[in-house]
Amino acid sequence: MKKVFWIFACMMLLASCSERANNNKTDNKKVAVQTEVVADTLDVNGYIDRARWYLANQQVGFALRDINSALSLDGKNVDALLVLSDIYYELGDQDNILLTLNKATEVAPLDSRPILKLAELSFLQGNGNMSNAYIDKALELNSINPQAYYMRGMICMSKNDTVQALKQFMKARSQDDTFIDPAYQIAKIYSAQRNPMARDFYALVIQLAPDNWTTYYDLAMFLQDNGDPEKALQIYDTLDVKIPGNYQVQFNKGYVNLVYLLEYDTAIECFDKALEINPNSIDALLNKGVAYEQKGNYKQAKSIYLQILKDNPNYQLAIDALRRIDE
Repeated sequence: MKKVFWIFACMMLLASCSERANNNKTDNKKVAVQTEVVADTLDVNGYIDRARWYLANQQVGFALRDINSALSLDGKNVDALLVLSDIYYELGDQDNILLTLNKATEVAPLDSRPILKLAELSFLQGNGNMSNAYIDKALELNSINPQAYYMRGMICMSKNDTVQALKQFMKARSQDDTFIDPAYQIAKIYSAQRNPMARDFYALVIQLAPDNWTTYYDLAMFLQDNGDPEKALQIYDTLDVKIPGNYQVQFNKGYVNLVYLLEYDTAIECFDKALEINPNSIDALLNKGVAYEQKGNYKQAKSIYLQILKDNPNYQLAIDALRRIDE
């Protein structure tokens, strides 16, 4: 269980890094438009800005070219070294990430940013103690450091210590109430606890990042599981428009109609749409059978259960469903 949670925590940290990159995409794109029209020889900051834009848009080769140009002009530029470490991260080159960040700490020993990146690298490598040591060092340089508290919260999450994690995320929020990542983690913790405050924090994240559809989905899941299926369905309908052709949205719409609203015909329609997207989904097919069964159409339900067992003869839920119909 701990191993699974550790993998989840790493994924969440990676997701938060990706989210920050996406949040900066619009501003970086403006910079790129400005720098691309300039002659190919830019100043250091121009190369750095353009490299950031290339990196945010998955053009790693161009980002590396520009950041090398920046470093050829100023080999001790900390911003350039930090971007270079991000490029190495995208390339999966952990050795060069470490070398680059160590150089950044040497040229700027009072800058907490490379230290925090070293903390992040240690965390992703599974060394929470080393990561905490780097975070301590960063906080000694600057106690107003929401990123440091957020990272410490993620370390607590990897140890299943949600109490301490919540304290760290709250501390990060108190220092920067526009910081999305800790707000999202707070929402996830409250959601797992079935705490109504989860709804408020999901709403906050949506306010800060209105185009992050994952948060809408998480909020809908919380609502359907905590007594507000109609509101959940409204959110799924919105997602159906914003991200059409999404299997999980269609499946969840079917599930809400089947289990909470008892709208069996609508549930069948949703499961059919889910099966169009993923024809191999046993879950969607089984729940479609359940919807027919609840309608009293036992012949159609039985046909579906037999279809499942044809390819999955030991699928217990279908076996139980057939026995239920026969009885």
